Amino acid sequence: MPTSVIVPRPGTHLSRSMFPNTQGPRMTLSHSSSHLDRRRLLIGSALAGLGAVLPGSVLANDESPVDPAAVQASGDLPELAYGDPSAPVTVVEYTSLTCGFCAEFHVGVLPEFKRTHIDTGRARLVLREFPLDPRSLAGFMLARCLNGEATLAMIDVLFRQQKTWARAENASAALLGIAQLSGMDRDAFASCLSNKELQAQVVEVQERGRREFGVSGTPTFFVGGQRQVGMIAAADLGALVDAQT
Repeated sequence: MPTSVIVPRPGTHLSRSMFPNTQGPRMTLSHSSSHLDRRRLLIGSALAGLGAVLPGSVLANDESPVDPAAVQASGDLPELAYGDPSAPVTVVEYTSLTCGFCAEFHVGVLPEFKRTHIDTGRARLVLREFPLDPRSLAGFMLARCLNGEATLAMIDVLFRQQKTWARAENASAALLGIAQLSGMDRDAFASCLSNKELQAQVVEVQERGRREFGVSGTPTFFVGGQRQVGMIAAADLGALVDAQT
């Protein structure tokens, strides 16, 4: 069955109802001011430290065809996917949470493509992490620290509210506010962003895209063995899918 995710409309007030798999009441903390100061420092340091694990300069985009089976093969992390795994066509998108065109696709194009091709069982869309900066890496890690549909719900919210956190003066505070809606408290937030194993796994998704498929920018789509770099309309993406069947 297609994945069902609660997708807020642009400008909608965020609430915990957007994260369907979170359970229990939202946690509240009561600590001394010195303890809170240490926690704020830990949270800020966790986000700041993510820049050191991102790859440096990338090669020019490789326009050569790719092996469809290779690009569709999953890595170590579970796939972030919309749709039926048995759909005849899989679209793979390499995306960054701070990429403006990626947000435009996710908010303005994906709902229509989902209606015409994903919900009808004609295609499946797999999202692959390609973080362009530490803030995007942090957002992906926070999504990965959730479970089930809440992971995709977090990605939805981060794309739709991109301007409120990706360009915020205090990115840690902005991301924490969104994460708390999913049920995370400050300790869980800091622990997630300090998870070195998860950092390495997310970065490896990006590195594999660069190394094996020549991805150097976002969004980059693969439909079968065909590569599409940059923004694409729902009708055009649908046509690429239809050409594969």
